[in-house]
Amino acid sequence: MNGEYAQPQHISDTIYLGAAIVLSIIGIVGFIFNTCVIFIMIRDPRLWTPQNVIIFNLATSDLAVSVLGNPVTLAAAITKGWIFGQTICVIYGFFMALFGIASITTLTVLAYDRYLMIRFPFSSSRLTKETALYAIAGIWIYAFAVTGPPLFGWNRYVNESANISCSIDWESGEHSNYVIYIFVFGLFLPVTVIIYSYVSLVVTVRKRAAEKIIGQATKAECRVAIMVAVMIVAFLTAWMPYSVLALMIAFGGVHISPVVSIIPALCAKSSICWNPIIYIGLNTQFRSAWKRFLNIPGTSSDVSLDADITTGMTKLMTGHQELPAHPTKNGDTTHQPGLIMCCLAHDEHRRTTYDCGLEMRSCNPQAPDKRPESDIGDVSL
Repeated sequence: MNGEYAQPQHISDTIYLGAAIVLSIIGIVGFIFNTCVIFIMIRDPRLWTPQNVIIFNLATSDLAVSVLGNPVTLAAAITKGWIFGQTICVIYGFFMALFGIASITTLTVLAYDRYLMIRFPFSSSRLTKETALYAIAGIWIYAFAVTGPPLFGWNRYVNESANISCSIDWESGEHSNYVIYIFVFGLFLPVTVIIYSYVSLVVTVRKRAAEKIIGQATKAECRVAIMVAVMIVAFLTAWMPYSVLALMIAFGGVHISPVVSIIPALCAKSSICWNPIIYIGLNTQFRSAWKRFLNIPGTSSDVSLDADITTGMTKLMTGHQELPAHPTKNGDTTHQPGLIMCCLAHDEHRRTTYDCGLEMRSCNPQAPDKRPESDIGDVSL
């Protein structure tokens, strides 16, 4: 897999041409879609919910790969070999590994956040914009801790995949303990947290379904969880062939030809394309913001509530027994439970001075301006 240690083998021009075509498609698609996500978020401040801040970090990482990584590999494929020297090989290999670990760690944070949102809807330690920024800082520190050691002599970055890219030295066996280290903290630990989060999430949802205390907000949270799950499956599907092959080479004594090693490497690089496609396709907020930008007729200027409000709604709609089950009178004003929920969620999370009565009217199921579709959270209900 690593070109420095692979046996000399002739690679046809057709293989290099095919790799160049695939890399071109991956680079263009990854650049366009991730740029769209970043552009939409910068342009529309309503998208800056805590979860979307984490997604912005993922899009930034994927865009960096399409800008800094794919052109280099594409140039190597076109010239039929690495032409940039050892220093660039080390820099390229480090940053591609850094962005890859940052991406899977970001997905892990999103998965765990979904678990906490549904399992502990009353928790005061839920994700906020401030804690989301701290989480992002932790993600990059963690990613550097996993991928930085080869820069200081513990393993190294060398040529691989038909000599058109660079990565960890999997083959020499000189630093097999680092290979174990990067797989434990770069793959096994994140995947374990993801599995735990989603198994616990499913158990919680089934329990609430059995107790008949699932409300609209919980359904919205579940749909967001499904979107994150699809992103995780897509990422792991793209990276798993490469990871399995690297393990086989490092510990199984398997010798893979450079031609064969190109395929899993290209699959791994394609991961930058799937995430933006998934969350643009499944996230109501992103779709609505894109429609507003394109001035598509019929697009409301307020079609989606922040995901922050989902938390407040979940606190009030999933098992909270103190809310009245029927309309109650408060002085001269009659409040329906749905109205109280919207008002409290609004006050707690938006922290603005908008009139609560207006907010309640917009949430009233009987109001004339009732929307035909509920957009609580990040996905439509």
